[in-house]
Amino acid sequence: MKTTNGTFGSGTQESNSLVSAMLKHPEISSVLIQQYPRYALTYLLERTGRHANVKIAGDKSFEWKVLGRTSQKVTTIAQTVIAADAAAAEIEFAVDIKYFAVNDVIMDGAGNVGQVTAVAAAAGVVNGGAAAGFGVTANFAQGHAAVAAAGGEVFGLIGTSFKEGSLGSEVVARTAYPETHKNWLTINRSKISITGSALTDVTWIENNGSKLWYFTAEKLFTDEFMYQLELQRWFGVSNVLAAGANDYPGDGGATPLDSGSDAVGTMGDGILAQIKGTVSESYSGDLTEDKLAKFIAELSRNAKSPEGNEWVVFTGTEGRYQFHKAMKDISVGETAATGGTMQSMKTGSDVSLGVNYVSYNVLGNKMTVAYCPVFDDVNVHGAAGAAEGSMSGKLVFLDFSSVDGVPNIQLVAKGADGFNRNYIKKYIPGMVSPYDQKSMLAANGDDSFTCQIMSESGVIVRNPLSCGILSA
Repeated sequence: MKTTNGTFGSGTQESNSLVSAMLKHPEISSVLIQQYPRYALTYLLERTGRHANVKIAGDKSFEWKVLGRTSQKVTTIAQTVIAADAAAAEIEFAVDIKYFAVNDVIMDGAGNVGQVTAVAAAAGVVNGGAAAGFGVTANFAQGHAAVAAAGGEVFGLIGTSFKEGSLGSEVVARTAYPETHKNWLTINRSKISITGSALTDVTWIENNGSKLWYFTAEKLFTDEFMYQLELQRWFGVSNVLAAGANDYPGDGGATPLDSGSDAVGTMGDGILAQIKGTVSESYSGDLTEDKLAKFIAELSRNAKSPEGNEWVVFTGTEGRYQFHKAMKDISVGETAATGGTMQSMKTGSDVSLGVNYVSYNVLGNKMTVAYCPVFDDVNVHGAAGAAEGSMSGKLVFLDFSSVDGVPNIQLVAKGADGFNRNYIKKYIPGMVSPYDQKSMLAANGDDSFTCQIMSESGVIVRNPLSCGILSA
């Protein structure tokens, strides 16, 4: 895509203006976004057509299911009396969910294997104590110590063992239901008033032989809006309370931000809020290839499969430098010594050295580094870093794989019938008209016309467990 500066005149007609073309062909907005490579996340999602087809509820929320492993662990709860019969190798403990059944084979964290022989029919007193959970009795062939009264011991289901001639009614099926995740659309808006003096300067966009124009002041304004949209999709945090009011949970103020009205708009979670609490580790000092391999191994446990996955790693300048050093350290031959092979050794010719490391393949998986300039923005993060800390050295691993044809990370926008509110731009003419200065019609009496942009959109991270952050 090529952009050039020009002057408003006979060649700048409504028919070849950017706004008019976008009204007829909304997909042009995706092409327009591609000229902003610094907006890394928005660029990749738009470029690859990752638009989610989800139902938007009346409160502008959208939900999706995440199915992790097909089984779940069971953790003991605190109880008053704990029994351990050494002779029979039998123990009793309490759990807060009725997941185990008679004939189940279970294993504790130390690898001891036992079989469930009894399960309480309902929650209540366990083994004469005061615990409110379900009582479970299990027999361990190698014996088992008493379960701690404070609770917290974990048991996992590894199978079943039935006697010959067992009845079908004795078989119990278990299902680990998918988790329900919920997010909200966020409305981003901005506007600029363009006076008659700014009307003369235009910018032309040329792509695939077609040329469209828009005002230079509008271009600078659009740049800023797109940048804010990128920041929102990274750092946004939901302000929706359980009761549905638009306020930050835990605000603690006597009066909610919206004071019982809709004065404060609904905001949804961005990428970082959705993957918060997942895999997060630190590489103190310099990043190494071993640290990268170990981190990808950890993420692959929660991905669609142990291998064949691809992560796009968003990072700032420091993160790119650390990745370069890690890759250089594992290079061999001349590359290890000089950082690349020399080209063209003729006398008087130029000599090129160095290697640009882009991707890293390990354990059957692949990671590709994508520069994310918003991580370097000191005006956003400040000298000491914001709540998320200094971002330049952070590597945010986003799983860009697809499961059953559905991408793991997608954009969500309000709309229907081929129209969506992901990106809307309109002109409001005043005493100055963007197309016809002789027109007698005006929407207001301002000595300018207004350009307004809005976006009602959100982001889905369908499986946040396969994403993570590796921090400096």
